[in-house]
Amino acid sequence: MALTNSYRDGVPIDKVTDVESIGFVVGESKPYRAEIIASRPLTIGEYLCMEYYGYHVLSMVSSSTIGSHVITSDIYDPKDIERIVKTIKGGERMYYYKGLVNILGYLDPESQKLKIPPIPPPPGTEVFKAARSFLSKIFSPDKDSYIRIGVLLREPTVEARVNINKVVSRHLGILAMTGMGKSNLVALLAKRVIEKNGTIVIFDYHGEYVSMNMKSLNIIRPKLNPRTMNLDEVARLLNVPVNASRQRMALYECLENLQHNGVEFFQYIKKCLQNRVARYGSSAQKLLDSITVYERYLKKILDENVDDVLDRIVLGAINVVDLSELHINQADAVIAHWLNRLLTSRKEATISENRRGFPIPILVVIEEAHVFLPNDYETATKREAISIVREGRKFGVGLVVISQRPRGLDSTILSQLGNLAILRIVHPEDQAYVARYCESVVHDVINELPGLNTGEAILLGEWVKTPTVAKIDYVGEKFSGFDIDAVSIWHSY
Repeated sequence: MALTNSYRDGVPIDKVTDVESIGFVVGESKPYRAEIIASRPLTIGEYLCMEYYGYHVLSMVSSSTIGSHVITSDIYDPKDIERIVKTIKGGERMYYYKGLVNILGYLDPESQKLKIPPIPPPPGTEVFKAARSFLSKIFSPDKDSYIRIGVLLREPTVEARVNINKVVSRHLGILAMTGMGKSNLVALLAKRVIEKNGTIVIFDYHGEYVSMNMKSLNIIRPKLNPRTMNLDEVARLLNVPVNASRQRMALYECLENLQHNGVEFFQYIKKCLQNRVARYGSSAQKLLDSITVYERYLKKILDENVDDVLDRIVLGAINVVDLSELHINQADAVIAHWLNRLLTSRKEATISENRRGFPIPILVVIEEAHVFLPNDYETATKREAISIVREGRKFGVGLVVISQRPRGLDSTILSQLGNLAILRIVHPEDQAYVARYCESVVHDVINELPGLNTGEAILLGEWVKTPTVAKIDYVGEKFSGFDIDAVSIWHSY
């Protein structure tokens, strides 16, 4: 059946020929959901369209069922089923195909956004396979702010594009089991960002991105200048508890005079604490002992000869902070310092009159986010990340968090992520946790997460016009992060 070129209620209808008729709406329907009887099996995630009351509506298959009125569940002998199958005449229908579709909406000509019709589709409404031209309008906007991220999983001739501006302003969570393609998606985003002459910083805890064969790759050593760090950051490195007020006071007094002292950092701080043992007793002595014992360890991070972290960022490049040789506490201190400096500097560039801060919007990626942004205890990184998810959109600091254990993520941060890329998630607690804190996730989508294959993702939020099931492009320039071929390595020895 063909659709004609017309306008209904101001909504343009594409001229489409040879559109496949799928079936009809049956039973009771709602403005956002309908049940259909189909002429063929329905595929989860495929896009369909229907016309009713002047609306040209896009929908997505969320549930698919194949049944039979002949071979029913009350037949208990396999031989009886065999006899039935053999006696079915050619052309006689043995099966029926049912499905539920989520109605995604009609394309509003003014806003170019999908809107749910106020009226449900009536029973008997014919349902068609969505035409490529219609899908391209929705999933492949031809605008500079959109980047290609892959293709539609059920219609690979249609590009899946996302609005990168919305990632910077509304943040992004990439959630999946290990090995399902999270780091490939990060590499793809980084590649697309620099194609737009954008800037991105990746905190690389496992050394997955340092070997990428991409232009404009800037590897940064995780060194911090202690003269640019605040009390909380230094205390975190020294494992000083938050409630250790006397230790913190002694440390604060030493750091307060650090900027005006030209003596080497470790030499100065040890001498300063020695002078405070008389006042703070064992508290100052504990600090002094910690610095003496861990001085070699601390020198992996602290170096007063390095530039400020912002001065080491190359604009228009993929900046990878290599944290692979650091322990978690060290990495936590490094990430927290970077986040604080970036947000503070972007505020200065945006608000202050002198405009001396970091000059352009930036994307920041935190791998292993459940470690640095945990739900059940405080970290220095979490404190700074919460500030970014609450304020970053106003100042152009976009946060991308990557996790294989969503239930371990801080609920405040997760609930503030305006965009999600969810790859395969099997654990029921992870699925439930994502559904609880992310309003854009619908129950039907969560149920389908275990069925996704490697590199397949459900894209939700403001960076897409409607929930999108996509096959993510493979990034050949990224070499590490894939499963090790242990047998080949063994043979080589």
